[in-house]
Amino acid sequence: MTYSPNSPSGQPTEQTKFSPAKVIHKFISEERSGRLIMADPNDSSIQWCVYFGGGQIHFAGSLMGVQERLIYILNKESLGLNSSFNSDLSSDYQAIYQYWQSQQLPLSWVRQTLSVLTQEALVQFLAIPQASLKYEPTIGLDPLLLSVPFRQVILPVRDEITRWTQSRDVLSSPFQRPCIVDRDRCLQLVWSDSRLREQFENISRFIDKNLTLYEMAYCLSKDVLELASSLKPLLESGGLEVQPYHIPEPQKLPVVACVDDSPTIQQFVRMSLEPSGYEVMSFLNPSEAIATLLACQPSLILMDIEMPEIDGYELCRRARQFEILRHVPIIMLTGREGIIDRMRARMVGCSGYLTKPFNPQDLLNLVQKQAQVQSVQAL
Repeated sequence: MTYSPNSPSGQPTEQTKFSPAKVIHKFISEERSGRLIMADPNDSSIQWCVYFGGGQIHFAGSLMGVQERLIYILNKESLGLNSSFNSDLSSDYQAIYQYWQSQQLPLSWVRQTLSVLTQEALVQFLAIPQASLKYEPTIGLDPLLLSVPFRQVILPVRDEITRWTQSRDVLSSPFQRPCIVDRDRCLQLVWSDSRLREQFENISRFIDKNLTLYEMAYCLSKDVLELASSLKPLLESGGLEVQPYHIPEPQKLPVVACVDDSPTIQQFVRMSLEPSGYEVMSFLNPSEAIATLLACQPSLILMDIEMPEIDGYELCRRARQFEILRHVPIIMLTGREGIIDRMRARMVGCSGYLTKPFNPQDLLNLVQKQAQVQSVQAL
């Protein structure tokens, strides 16, 4: 839902913009829980999010550009980045969590790292004067590894927020890409200022490579805000301009239906699959699922076994009676591990079996595998 300050339920107000700083202050003071998402008004391909609850900040980060941002920040802060870091992830929080787990680092490391990332993201979030905000009250983090007072995070970076706010007329985000549009004008400006000339000589070899400001700052071992300040005269002169971040158009992935009477499992499935581009449809009532499944025709169905009124075995059997659903993969999510249960699931038409508790990557891998099987069978 899009945030509306006049409605406790947050009725949609698609065209209205609000002050991100005021909204986050309001939500923190009211001890709300959830996530705020904001797209940069100057570049809609750039999105930031803030997780909060109980009057505390839990995490803030970007919803795109994970690799560019993490590599810059972790190197800048000397937080122990090495070649085993998996930067090919859609979530910065998930990337840090997995890196921490794989390297068996102390809990103090992950909290310090998440705190630094949160602080830097809040600078960008709060530097935007007005924006459309989406409030998701049911979205949280699992596991929750950080919970800090808002004031504690913001006080050390108030000056950075001000400086980024002042730069937004020419350069609004470290995700944007500076490029030369008038080389002669750039040269005229830098030759009249020896300090500016030295800066331009250092950065000119990177400007034509379509790099984000984060990537340029990393290559130059320079603070991204200092780099932005260096570029500001050239941007104001018209010699440089910024290109949008432009995230790639996401590939259309299958729609996944999840039939499970547990809201916790439903949320876990969404958080496991949606960051990778899957659309998840949730069904809490198994007795009402068949009619909707026939109408929406999902590409894959996740189904609990132990549910009220109709268990997963019966629901799977009924689904297989309809031609539309006969060949849709159905994966059972269950706490039952016995061979009899697996055989019974196969007999009613189950395509796969995942035992609870499972981790997000196991679920994602199984869904991707079934999608690949379907693609091959369709050829």
